[in-house]
Amino acid sequence: MYLPLHNATDKKYIIKIPIKKLGLFTVSLPLFAFITCVLLTLYKDFENANNTHCKVPNIFPSISASIGNYEPQRTIWRTAIYSHAPLRFFIIYLRWDYYREIISHSCIFIVKLAVFLNVIENLSLIGLTHWTSTLSYPFHEACFKTFIGTSIFYMFFTCMMLTKYKRLPALTRLEVYSMKLKWRAFFVNIGSFAFAAYFFLRHNRLCEPYVYSMFGFSEYIVVISNILFHMTTIYDLRRQHIYFTRKGFVFD
Repeated sequence: MYLPLHNATDKKYIIKIPIKKLGLFTVSLPLFAFITCVLLTLYKDFENANNTHCKVPNIFPSISASIGNYEPQRTIWRTAIYSHAPLRFFIIYLRWDYYREIISHSCIFIVKLAVFLNVIENLSLIGLTHWTSTLSYPFHEACFKTFIGTSIFYMFFTCMMLTKYKRLPALTRLEVYSMKLKWRAFFVNIGSFAFAAYFFLRHNRLCEPYVYSMFGFSEYIVVISNILFHMTTIYDLRRQHIYFTRKGFVFD
């Protein structure tokens, strides 16, 4: 149950959670799970994970191999994604509230489109986690393509909104810093994805040593830049705390 915002801090509450710390915790779960899965794969499944159809040497496994082909990596990744999903949708609501507050009313369609893309991005992440490349490749591939497409366009629309269509021109120092980080993460994401596509096609065509590793490493940068982009949300959120009471919850 959602309670009115007025007099939030005067109400008796059971738990008080800083929203910015909640946002940082939310994006940290997939980041640490991803790093853990890659390191475990390099340590215990190096040979199998780097084995390709043309048998050339490689040193970095792909993300699909790192998070979906072996245990306990598969369980670690799934646990992180499934457990953080409700929190991510809650953060989407807070972003929606933030965008409506600072973006021009004439651009409400772009705001809705950006939020919609963000929702589809998160649903696609759940999908490609549930359907691994080895067990359900067509579904995994569809979810992966949807995730990449929606994440890129969401980042672009978000950067454009915050740069060109602000209703409140005076942003805080942290919001200005956040906007710069968003643009940088976006361009790194686009560049690393282009490199990943190039190395993937080159590997399939020429089967050169270590090219598939460059594809895998480029994938890592795609994932990390996407997570860092979403992490900038903690600089934007103007809500300070969420209070859980016996009757529901409130923000201040």
